Amino acid sequence: MIAQSIIYFRKRIATPVLEKIRAYYTTVISLPGSPKKIAQGVALGFAFDFLPIPIVSIPLSYLVARLARCNAVAAVCTVIFFKLAVPFFYAINLFVGKAIFGDLPGPDIQFAGGTLVANFLEQLVEHGYPFLLGSFINAALAWFIVYTLLMYIIRHKQRRDA
Repeated sequence: MIAQSIIYFRKRIATPVLEKIRAYYTTVISLPGSPKKIAQGVALGFAFDFLPIPIVSIPLSYLVARLARCNAVAAVCTVIFFKLAVPFFYAINLFVGKAIFGDLPGPDIQFAGGTLVANFLEQLVEHGYPFLLGSFINAALAWFIVYTLLMYIIRHKQRRDA
């Protein structure tokens, strides 16, 4: 029974996920442009998924990438690729914020209406400053780690190909 479960997991879950990761990696590595700009774009896109801007993060990442003169396609592809991980990233933001800053109360703001944006803002205020500060800290750390790791991978690949 356990062996069948492992085989099912490998065929139905692990293999498709690994194929999507390989396809994403191949797409990003083959993008035109300098390795530095590609790494900056991927790091920017990954960092944007930590920030509490769920709906507009895709066009905003494109605009910020263009302003920062890094690869905008890499930034947008990364934001889209990691969209399913955003709830996990938000949980990490809250954990890091509360671990560093404690349980600071949020501002006392009342939102009128039952719109999607109002509900999102109410939940954001409910978690308060630890969530916001944790998201900025995690975004900066994620940008640095992803940029450094991707620059190493790209340079290693270039040396191997040369």
